[in-house]
Amino acid sequence: MNILLALAVLILAARIGGELATRARQSPMLGEILAGLLLGPTALNLIAPNETLEFLGHLGILFMTFLAGMETDLRMLRKVAGPSVLVSVLGIVFSVGLGFGAGWLFDFGVASSLFLGAALSTSSLAVTARVFTDFRLMRTRVGLLSMAAHAIDDILAMLLIIFVVSFFGGDAAAEPVWLVIGKVAAFLALAAVVGIFLLKPVMRWVYRLRSREMHFTVAVLLVLGFGWTAEFFGLADVLGAFVAGAFLHYTEEAEPAMVHRVEALSDGFLVPIFFGVIGLQTDLFLLVDAVPLVLVVLAAAIAGKLVGCGLGSRIMGYTTRESVIVGAGMVPRAGLALIMLGLVPDGSLPEVMSPLLVAIVFLTALVTGPILRVTVKPELRRDQDEPVAMAGRG
Repeated sequence: MNILLALAVLILAARIGGELATRARQSPMLGEILAGLLLGPTALNLIAPNETLEFLGHLGILFMTFLAGMETDLRMLRKVAGPSVLVSVLGIVFSVGLGFGAGWLFDFGVASSLFLGAALSTSSLAVTARVFTDFRLMRTRVGLLSMAAHAIDDILAMLLIIFVVSFFGGDAAAEPVWLVIGKVAAFLALAAVVGIFLLKPVMRWVYRLRSREMHFTVAVLLVLGFGWTAEFFGLADVLGAFVAGAFLHYTEEAEPAMVHRVEALSDGFLVPIFFGVIGLQTDLFLLVDAVPLVLVVLAAAIAGKLVGCGLGSRIMGYTTRESVIVGAGMVPRAGLALIMLGLVPDGSLPEVMSPLLVAIVFLTALVTGPILRVTVKPELRRDQDEPVAMAGRG
C-alpha cells in the first residue's frame, strides 16, 4: 500500500478506535492498538509496518513522555510523600520479582525475564484516573495517594527501563552496571543545570518574541535536544524527553497554549501512529499456544501491584479496604510497557513478548473496574467538593 494512503488509513482507524474505547470508558490507547491489530497480521493484513511509520511512532513516544514529564508535579507529591514512595517502591519490587519469576518459569532467560519484570513495573495513570473518576474516588485520600504513587512510578519505572534496555544490543549490553548508573547520574546532573539555570531565562526571552508559534518550536527543540543528549550519554532518548518536560513544568512562561499545541501534535497525530504500529507488528495468533504463559503473567501483573502497593498502603496506616483500592488502582499497565518493545534491537526478545505485553495491557485495564466495583463502598465515594484528608499516618 502507498505510504501516504497507509498513513491516512492507520491514523483514521486509530482515531476511530480511540473514540470507541473512550465511549466504552477505556483508555484510547486500547482502541488505537486494536485498530492496528485489525489492519495487521492478526486480522486483515492490509498494512505492513515500515521505517516511516516506525519513525513517526517513535516521535510519538518522545512527545508523549515529554507531556508526562510536564504533568509531574513534585509539589503535589510532598503531601503524601512517605506513603506514595513506599506504595510505588513495593509495587515495583513485587512486580519485577513476579514478572522475572514468570519469565524464568517459561525459559525466557535472565535478560528477557528481567525485561518482562520491568514491563510489569509500569502503571497507567490515564486508565486509573478514568476509572477513579467513574467511582468518584479522585478527590479522596486514596485517590490522591494513588495519583502520587503513579507519578513516582513514572520516574522509577523510566529509570528501571533505561537500566534494563542497556542489557540489549550494541555496546550497551557489555557495559558494567556501575557505568550505566553513572551515565544516568551524569545525564541527570547536566539536565538539572540546564533546567534550573538556563531554561527560565530562555523561556522569558521566547515569551517576548512576536512569533506566536515560537513556544511550540521551543517545545519541539527541547524534546529533540534533550533526547539527543540522553543518547549522547548512551541512554534512551525517552528519558531526555521526560526530563525536559519535568523541568518545563516549573517554568511559568510555559503557557498553556504551548502545551495544547504539543498535545494536538502528539495525541492527534503521532501517538495514534505509535500504538497503531504496535498493533501492526503484533500477531495475536502467536498466543494461541501460549495461554498458560498469558494466565501466569496476568496473575503476576495483578498480584504485583495489588499486593505490593496494597501492602505499602497498609503499612502507612490505611485500612485494608483502602489499601485494596490503592492496589487495584495501580494494576493497569501503561503504554510505557509497550514503548519498551521499541527500545531494544529486533530479535533480542522472545517472539511471543510483543503480543504478550499487548494482551497484558488490555487485560489489566479491563480487570481494574470489576475489582474496584466489589471493593468500593458508597461511603468511600466522598463528595467531590469535600476537602481531601491527607493521609500519612504511622
